[in-house]
Amino acid sequence: MGKIVFWIVVVFVVLFALRLWNSAKARRREAGEAGTAPDPAAPQAMVRCAQCGVFLPKADALPAPGGYRCSDPKCAQAPH
Repeated sequence: MGKIVFWIVVVFVVLFALRLWNSAKARRREAGEAGTAPDPAAPQAMVRCAQCGVFLPKADALPAPGGYRCSDPKCAQAPH
């Protein structure tokens, strides 16, 4: 009976140690990722061009009086 209790305690100690090690590794990984650039594949906010109606990422859009516009030269020449 004493051997069974001993092995149960050993298993729980090993599992607890693995859990501590994994959580420490995750904290280090999160701390390292805090200073990195955002993932380029991450979803971006989309806006609609006020001139031609095309949807484009907000980072690529140009501010315009009526909202945003795309960088297409034909769209910039179109009448308002």
